Amino acid sequence: MMSCVIAAFFHCISGKNNSLHGQCPEGSKGWCRYQTANAAGSPLKEIELGLPNKIINQIKPTYLKLCNETLLKKCLHGKKENCNESYNNILWNIVSKNIFIGLETFRLGALLALILNNSGYAGILSVIRNVNGFLPESVAQELLKFDKQRISTSLRHSLPIAKLSRKKRKAARKTKSTKDEKTEGLVYSYGEF
Repeated sequence: MMSCVIAAFFHCISGKNNSLHGQCPEGSKGWCRYQTANAAGSPLKEIELGLPNKIINQIKPTYLKLCNETLLKKCLHGKKENCNESYNNILWNIVSKNIFIGLETFRLGALLALILNNSGYAGILSVIRNVNGFLPESVAQELLKFDKQRISTSLRHSLPIAKLSRKKRKAARKTKSTKDEKTEGLVYSYGEF
């Protein structure tokens, strides 16, 4: 995985003056256009100059942090971030994308999403106590209960039997969809009427 991160870094900084695609996966099925073109026998001419050294020096530490072994171990065996609890999902559930909001409203929503993502409802509880100084105990108990429910739901969904059940349901839906498509023909196709 480290080599993939490093390959992505060199791919991003590469340009026509310094082609750094040696780390990119070779062959026609890779994600690098340069290596894909080489595999096809028609070398790709790069027209971009690549990134300036100032920018390279600024983004290099970020890529090196992505090579951290503890971070990469979390990505192994499907143990990746739960998209239902990701920062973006939390943010867009708090702040609407569909209507105009002011900058202050967005900032407040972003800060709330950050607290919820990092500390859960217990973080909101501590912010309210620091700002207001008083919070009814019943509200505090409910916020802590939300956290416990979120954790127990996450643990339940990560059990092997739950994963297997989801796979079976998905396969059944796909089988039914394929069967329906065979009997009825293609009902929907994007861009057609």
